[in-house]
Parts: sequence; C-alpha cells; structure tokens
Amino acid sequence: MRFNVRAEDLGTVRDIVAAHLGWWRVDSGTAFRMLTVVNELLTNVLQHTPADADGRRMASLLLQRVPDGITAIVRDHDRCPPVYSSPTLLAEEGRGLMLLSALADDTSVSVTSAGKDVWVLIAPPEPTEHS
Repeated sequence: MRFNVRAEDLGTVRDIVAAHLGWWRVDSGTAFRMLTVVNELLTNVLQHTPADADGRRMASLLLQRVPDGITAIVRDHDRCPPVYSSPTLLAEEGRGLMLLSALADDTSVSVTSAGKDVWVLIAPPEPTEHS
C-alpha cells in the first residue's frame, strides 16, 4: 500500500498489518515484533524524510509472507540511508536502527534513483520439542 505517512494514521496502518498477520495465523510474538518494526520504519519516514512539494511524506509498505517468515519493505523518496548513532542514555531519539536490529532477524537498505527501500525479515520461532 502507498500512502502519505501522518502520525495520526500510524494506528490504522498497524491495524491493517495486524489483520494480515492474523489472517496468516502468525504467532503473537512474531506479530508483535513485526508491528513494532513497521511502526518504527514508518515513524522514521515521518521524522527523517523531507516532505515533498505538496507537504506529504509518501511511502509504500509491502508486507509478505515468505518461506522463512514475514518480510516488510518500506519505500520512501529520500535517498539518504538510515544512519546508526550512539544516543546518550536519556536521549529521546537515535535508537531506531538498534531496535530494528534487536527485533528483526535480517535487515537491509537499498538506495535507488527514486529513494530507498528498508527491508526486514522476521522469522517465526523455532518449534520446540515437548517431552
């Protein structure tokens, strides 16, 4: 889906993502991780991507179920890749990429002529054997 990223719409996007994850019968832990990651990626668009000439911050979100888990790709028009930082203990910003690294099993960024794609993979938990 492609949309103008606005703070007041992030809850609706989370609801849409949660509905897809529920439809796919994704376990609650994996769903929580994906919802948190998608919210963080879209918040980064909101905070770090300049508005276009019409004052919008357009982005697209592609959520896919793949053999290894669930992927999310957020595409925006800003060609500047995310930058890792070392925030101070009380800083209110700068932890987004650390959060992605902690929650996602794999991540990547591709800068294109039209902007960038930030990709994450979250794998379901390994099945455990019960005695």
